[in-house]
Amino acid sequence: MIRPKVGILGAMIASLALGWVTGAQAFADAERGKMVYETRCTACHASSVHNQGSRKAKTFDALRAQVLRWSAEVGGAWTADEIDDVTLYLNQRYYRFPCPQTLCRADQASVAR
Repeated sequence: MIRPKVGILGAMIASLALGWVTGAQAFADAERGKMVYETRCTACHASSVHNQGSRKAKTFDALRAQVLRWSAEVGGAWTADEIDDVTLYLNQRYYRFPCPQTLCRADQASVAR
């Protein structure tokens, strides 16, 4: 049996690719969240529900809880990723709460009021 020589460069590239596919941390995606929100939410309410006077959420976690609640209310059975994506989108668009590093990249986590 003949074994091909991979070499150091080939091993490094394979290692990086494998790490990217299997070990990369999945962060919430505001663009996907915007698409989900516009598809599933805007038919029933406008942006006015996010105005400061009518906000129920006072933290990022409370905002996520509201997204989770409304997902269940409309029978959406959204995935956890969809809930995170919509939460991130709403947070960036309206709320501006500090975003947990477990969901947001460093450039997203530093968003302040």
